[in-house]
Amino acid sequence: SANPLYLIKGVLGRTLYTIPQRPERIQIEITNRCNYTCGMCPRESFNLPEQDMPFDFFKQIIDRLEPSFNITLTGWGEPLLHPALIDMIGYTKGKGHNVGVTTNGLLLATFIEKLIEVQLEKLTISLDNVEDSYEVAEGHPSNKVVINNIESLIKYRGNRKAPMVTIQITIHNKQQCISTVRFAGEVGADRVYLVRLNLPMGRHGLKRPSLEEELEIYKEAEIIGKKYGLQVDNNYTAFDNSVLRLIYKTLRPAMYRFDKLCPKPYDYLYINIDGKVTPCCDLPRHEVGNILKQGIEEIWHCENMQYFREHQNDVCGTCDALKLKHLN
Repeated sequence: SANPLYLIKGVLGRTLYTIPQRPERIQIEITNRCNYTCGMCPRESFNLPEQDMPFDFFKQIIDRLEPSFNITLTGWGEPLLHPALIDMIGYTKGKGHNVGVTTNGLLLATFIEKLIEVQLEKLTISLDNVEDSYEVAEGHPSNKVVINNIESLIKYRGNRKAPMVTIQITIHNKQQCISTVRFAGEVGADRVYLVRLNLPMGRHGLKRPSLEEELEIYKEAEIIGKKYGLQVDNNYTAFDNSVLRLIYKTLRPAMYRFDKLCPKPYDYLYINIDGKVTPCCDLPRHEVGNILKQGIEEIWHCENMQYFREHQNDVCGTCDALKLKHLN
C-alpha cells in the first residue's frame, strides 16, 4: 500500500488543487459483454460493439505501465466472462502492480480457488439488495446465487489476507442499503462502499434518496460497521489507508474547490477496450489519448486532460456521482 506521507501530500495537494505526477488508479476495460441488464446502468445507451480485449493486446498495455499502479480490470462488462481473466491478473501482478476486479458475482463459484491462488489483492462485488421480499427494479438483482458465492468465497479465503472483499452497494433506499450492509458485516466482508445512484447516467424515471437521507444511511452504516469491524466508505471517506480516512473525511469538503469539481481527474484514468484513454468510465468516447501511442504520464499531463480538468462541469453536466452535494 502507498506511503502515508505520500498520501497525506496527495490529500493536501488536492485540497490546494494541484495535480499529482501521475494517476493513482487505472481502470482497464477487458470486456464490455455483460450477463446482467440493470436499469441504472447506461451500458446499453453507449451502443458499444460487444467484445473481449485480446490477451496479447492487454499485455502490450500492461508493458507500457511503469510499476506500481492500482489497476482494476473492469469496464462496461462483467470481467468474469473474459476467458483470460486469471492470466491477466497474473501478468499484471507479475509486472509489479496491485490488481482489483469488480464483478456482479454471478459466475464467482468457479473462480473462487483461482482468484485466491493468483493472489488477487481486491475483489469488489456489486450487490444492492439481499431481501427476497424487496426487489430494487433498477439495481443489481437480489440473487441467492451471488449471496451464496460471497459466503463461499469468504469461507474458502479463511485466514488469508487476500483478496480484500468489498461489497459495493448502490443506494436506492434506506431499507435496501442497510440490510445489505448488515449482510456484509455478518458474512465477514472487509469493506462496504456505498455508491450514489447516478441519475443522468441511468435511465429516466429513477429515484434516489435525498442528501439528508443519504447522510442518515451513512451514519447508520458506520454504526453497523463498528459492530462488525467493517470498513464503511462513501463519497466522504473513500481512501484505502486507514490512517488517512479521518484526515480525508475532515478535508474532503474543502477539496476539489469546495465540491465544485469531481475528484476523478486528479487520481484516475480509464483505458477502454481498444486502448483509448478517457478521464472517466462514464465518458467512454471522450478520448484524451491512446496508451499504445503515448506514455501514461504524457497522457496525464496532456492538453486534452488539462482542458478536461478545467471544463469538466461543461462536459459532465449534472453528474454528481462523486460529489458531496446533489446537483439534481
